[in-house]
Amino acid sequence: MQRWTSLSRLRCAQLISDRDGGVAVLTAMSLTTLLGFAGLGTEATLWYVAKRNMQGASDAAAFTAETAEIAGQSAANFTVAAKAVAARYGYVDGVNGVTVAVNNPPLHGAYTGSASAIEVVITQPQQMLFSRLFLSSGVNISARAVANTSGSSGGGGGNGCVLTLDRGDVTDVIDVGTAALNISTCDLYVNSSSASALTLSGTASINARNAFITGNYVQSGSSQFTTSQGIHTGVNPIDDPYANVQIPSYSGCDRTNTSLVSRATLNVAPSSPGGVYVFCNGLSMSGQSTLNLSPGIYIIDRGSLTLAGGSVINAPSGVTIVLTSSTGSGYGTVSIAGGNTINIAAPTTGPTAGLAFFQDRHAPSSQSNSLSGGSTQTIQGAAYFPNEPVTFSGGSGNTPATCTQLVAYRATFVGNSTLNSNCSGTGVASIGGSSGTSGSQAQLVE
Repeated sequence: MQRWTSLSRLRCAQLISDRDGGVAVLTAMSLTTLLGFAGLGTEATLWYVAKRNMQGASDAAAFTAETAEIAGQSAANFTVAAKAVAARYGYVDGVNGVTVAVNNPPLHGAYTGSASAIEVVITQPQQMLFSRLFLSSGVNISARAVANTSGSSGGGGGNGCVLTLDRGDVTDVIDVGTAALNISTCDLYVNSSSASALTLSGTASINARNAFITGNYVQSGSSQFTTSQGIHTGVNPIDDPYANVQIPSYSGCDRTNTSLVSRATLNVAPSSPGGVYVFCNGLSMSGQSTLNLSPGIYIIDRGSLTLAGGSVINAPSGVTIVLTSSTGSGYGTVSIAGGNTINIAAPTTGPTAGLAFFQDRHAPSSQSNSLSGGSTQTIQGAAYFPNEPVTFSGGSGNTPATCTQLVAYRATFVGNSTLNSNCSGTGVASIGGSSGTSGSQAQLVE
């Protein structure tokens, strides 16, 4: 018995001193902890991505609601509009624990109690996986945005300088190659509902104050899309600011099949100051020719206005070029290539106030136009092509016009372009503001 007891004690001592099993146990415990932290890190990344997407949804929803309120819609209607925008981002009120609260006036922040401001708060509980090992309760992510009404500088309610009007499921704006669109003092509006309503590729860039896109945008290559106040997607499309302007009445032709070549110079003026002058069947210029236009409205009745070979159009005060057709076919278009010079300033008053180029709304969308004069192209006023696409490059010289608008069915930017919005007194219509006299527009403030 004594011998057996001694042996038992020896075995127990050996077992206690054996460290092999302890290492295995400690390793298992350590791996569990490491895996837990790794899983928690993965979950935190997912929460961060969800937070960013939720913030974009709340920004777009608040802006849409404020825009609808400015347009006179009821609280019930702008609440529905805000929740519809949030749903586009995947946040459907009442589904999967999501809440979308639309508060007018806001309940939090600097605009608490302000009747002109609208607050949108989106909240959703997140699924817990590894985080259950470390957290005693669930995680809720929320995002908040506030939009308010503000006045704007320039020629009225809005501060837009580029607007594309096609509301279909198409790409409205294309910025390609090395194109650089600089509209840092004004806003970009894209009415297309497509997920690729605006596309940037190559090393193209857009620098805007705001960008308001009914659909969404896509980028590829080394393209850049920057704004000082935000990129807002899922917003309501805006109306054509020049929809009520009509083609001036005219009859007959002052010149037909006009062609200027080999350094030719032509000085033209209407029969009365500010009157109408008609070019029938197009106007072409080449070989460093020059056309000087006195104040007035110049009709291109069928055919194209074409500049090539270093030609020049001087129209520095009170000129509108109208592209139309008296027969219902062959509507006028414009083609201005790089290396040609155009200097045109729209009338500040009268039936075509603010319009430097005015294309007939009946012109078919199958045609196209090019305003690609680059640094030698100065347009003071609006280039208005409501039913046809435009390829644009211009205003990038040392002294671009103080007020330039491009309103087109669709737009492609191919070179360096600078558009400014110091439009007070120029006669242009506001882009993006309300139709009232207050000159108000929606703006994200929180």
